[in-house]
Amino acid sequence: MTTTKDNESVPALRRAVKILDLVGLQQTPPNAAEIARLLALPRSSTHGLIGVMTELGLLEHAAGHASGYRLGPRLLDWAAHVSSRQDLIGAFHHVVGAHPELAPYTVSLSTLDGDEVVYLASRASERGLGVHYSVGLHLPAVYTATGKAQLSAMNRAAFREWLTLYPLATWPPVSTPHSTITPGEIMEEIRVAQNEGYAMDDGQIHLGVWCFAAAVHDSSGHTAGGLGISQPKPANAGEVRDLMARLVVSIAAELSGRLGYRGDRQA
Repeated sequence: MTTTKDNESVPALRRAVKILDLVGLQQTPPNAAEIARLLALPRSSTHGLIGVMTELGLLEHAAGHASGYRLGPRLLDWAAHVSSRQDLIGAFHHVVGAHPELAPYTVSLSTLDGDEVVYLASRASERGLGVHYSVGLHLPAVYTATGKAQLSAMNRAAFREWLTLYPLATWPPVSTPHSTITPGEIMEEIRVAQNEGYAMDDGQIHLGVWCFAAAVHDSSGHTAGGLGISQPKPANAGEVRDLMARLVVSIAAELSGRLGYRGDRQA
């Protein structure tokens, strides 16, 4: 549990948030003295904090107000990222809801976060099969189908840079006890995914469960995430494999199109 002492250990951050809230609500950009007065803060430390916030782009001097401040451009960058992610999640739910053929599968959406994927959305199988990927769940990217799909969508330079940051020797062991896949085999899976347009996780995360995934692209052509469909591996796996692969590629392409991606027609 977080204690009161812990909460009070970063007063500068709390003051910075109060300053942002205040500046955002003022019709006329306030100066440092007004900010200190309105928030009952020490004037000297408020001046110093405002200076750092201006340097970081959280505040900026308002044109026509020599000593007044308004919200800075860095906040707009953050807002754009939040808006973009919300657009992605909203588009995911719209597309998934429009395809009844997805009912047998758990459908998930993740984004790459370093050497992990973090799940942004998930819809469990309507038949009670498969697994559920909780929003916010982090898993090793190299063992998830959605992670491998995103890694396979990187260009060579970006993938080499990723491998420099996360070399094979640092990869965690596979989570399911009966899977003996090696880093070299994972690299081959990523290479195959580059050619096939989809990636697989065959029991590497959940024993007996397989997942197929394809990359999702935004309007600028960047990889926005990975879309996955999963279910317990069926007895007729050979027959079902091509069906699941085609389905996930098709749904990921539709989701990308909804985000404005135009494939080869991108500038």
